[in-house]
Amino acid sequence: MKVLYTSTDTGVDNAVGRLLDNFRWRELLPEGEDLLIKVNLTWDYLRPGVNTSPWVVEALCKRLKEHTGQIYLGESSQVLVNASKALRVQRMDAVVERQGLVWHNFSDNPWKKVTVDGLTFGIPEICTKMAVISVPVVKTHYRSVISVAMKHLYGCLNDGRHNYHHKLTDYIVAVNKAIPVKFILADGTVSLEGSGPKPGIPKQTDFLALSTDPVALDFSVAGVMGIDPGTIESIQKGNGQVGSCNDVENVCISPLEKVPSFIFKPAEPNFVAKVEKKIRGKKKPQESPKDGPFIGIMKAGAKRWYNLSYSIFGQKREAEEWKKSLPYGPQWLGEPEEK
Repeated sequence: MKVLYTSTDTGVDNAVGRLLDNFRWRELLPEGEDLLIKVNLTWDYLRPGVNTSPWVVEALCKRLKEHTGQIYLGESSQVLVNASKALRVQRMDAVVERQGLVWHNFSDNPWKKVTVDGLTFGIPEICTKMAVISVPVVKTHYRSVISVAMKHLYGCLNDGRHNYHHKLTDYIVAVNKAIPVKFILADGTVSLEGSGPKPGIPKQTDFLALSTDPVALDFSVAGVMGIDPGTIESIQKGNGQVGSCNDVENVCISPLEKVPSFIFKPAEPNFVAKVEKKIRGKKKPQESPKDGPFIGIMKAGAKRWYNLSYSIFGQKREAEEWKKSLPYGPQWLGEPEEK
């Protein structure tokens, strides 16, 4: 299975164009039909590397809309994060307006109950009505080691997914079976290392990767991150079920001459995650996932902690500095990519 790579050194718009020109995407997407792009809007604070970048989404949509019908942009809220607020904070709302997209917060719309491999859960009904493209950001994750192609679709599970962590890998594989995507465009412009998936360390990596196979993409990108794919349970369990990591072929698109190579700092649980684990206790695998009696206290305390830490630990200041220094910075002001 091929995984295509290119550099964003000459601009994101050019990079996306090169990948699509070397990929038969029109054969995968019915002409004139509606399309859903699943993005990552994990945090409603501005932090480079946490959420899918607006510049990648805009470059992709500019090309897709010439072939498809209406393009929907989708993500769900979670126990601590309002996805619609994250859309505005990330200035993805400006892309929605410029490109004529429709924002679709899964949490505010109908869900469809499905059962896969003995697991019953809800997925967004819209995912069953049109083709889906996945645009994750490249980052480490303290529960799943990495969050790229496969873990990204975990955000399509119903709003109770914070209770599925005791069987995380099983749910990751199941939701990838339930929602087969047409292709994945991994955003490695600004990645995240350390305490992902939220307040980790931004890492400017300046690459994009594309594949139709989520297992192959995760296997390949893990190597780019300096992480042994053998340590990632979702790759091992997903292999042969939702894709394959056998015979992965990395293809570099000019001007990229070789596959990017980095050493990412592994993720560790942050303060909120550690407290959550203490309060929740250890669920038995056979237990039906549901909120415990302390969920309200947990939510209020965790939200207050994130509010304080964002300012106290300099994350807000760092975000402002990144906006000024990155070549991608202007789009966090709602502006299109500079030519």
